[in-house]
Amino acid sequence: MKLAALDVDGTLYAGTLGFALLDELRAAGRVSARAVRHVHRTMREHRGAGALFRDTTGPASSAYGRAMEGVRHTDAVRASHTAWRRVRDRLLDSTGPLLEHLRRTGHTPVLLSGSPQEMVDRLAGELGVTHRFGMRLTHAADGTYTRGFAALPAVPEVKSELLRGLAHGLGADLRTALAVGNSASDHALLAAVGHPVAFEPDDALRTLARARGWAVADRHTLVAVVSALTPSLERNLHAHSS
Repeated sequence: MKLAALDVDGTLYAGTLGFALLDELRAAGRVSARAVRHVHRTMREHRGAGALFRDTTGPASSAYGRAMEGVRHTDAVRASHTAWRRVRDRLLDSTGPLLEHLRRTGHTPVLLSGSPQEMVDRLAGELGVTHRFGMRLTHAADGTYTRGFAALPAVPEVKSELLRGLAHGLGADLRTALAVGNSASDHALLAAVGHPVAFEPDDALRTLARARGWAVADRHTLVAVVSALTPSLERNLHAHSS
C-alpha cells in the first residue's frame, strides 16, 4: 500500500476550513461574534508567522478551543453539514485531478488537517477519502466541548506521528509515500515520506524545500509533479511481471 498524505487548508481548500464551521455556529447563535473575530485575528498572525509558526500555533489553537467551549458536539456536526454545502466550491481546481491521479496510480489518500474533525469529515465524504485526521476537542459528559484537545494536528510532530501510526497499522512503507503541504508547519509531515511536495509554499517552506531538494508545485503543475515523482501502479505491476 502506498499512502498519499494531504494537508487541507491552502493545499486542497482555498482558505481555512475551520472558519466555515465557526461562521455557521455564530450565525446560529452558538458562538459569539467576538470569539470568532479573535480566532480570525490569531489565525492571521499564525499564517503570517512563517518560520516562527511555533510561537503562534498555541495561541491560535487556544482561541479556537475557547470559541467552541460549551457547544454541543451534535450541534457542531449538524452545523458542519450546512457549512460544507456553503463552502464546498472553495475546493481548489487541482484537488479533483490530484485525487483521481492518486487513485489511478494505486495510492491511498490520507487527509491531515489542523481544522476541526467535523469539517474534515465533510471534506473526506466529498472526496471519498476513508483516512482523515483533524483537530478534535475534548467534551464533557453532557456532550459539550471543553477547551481541551483530544488531537491537535496543527502541531507539526502530531501530524507526522498520526501518519506514522496509520502507516504502521496498515503495513505501509513511508519511504514510498507521498505528502503534499503548503506551509512551514507541514515540514515534519513532508520530511516523514519518500516523496515530499511543497505546494504553493510560504517563504519558509520554499526555503526549506530548496535546501532539502523537495519538489515544488502549484495548482497548475501539481499532478504533473506528483506523476513524475511516483511511478504508477500499472508500471509497477508490469515491472514485477517482466
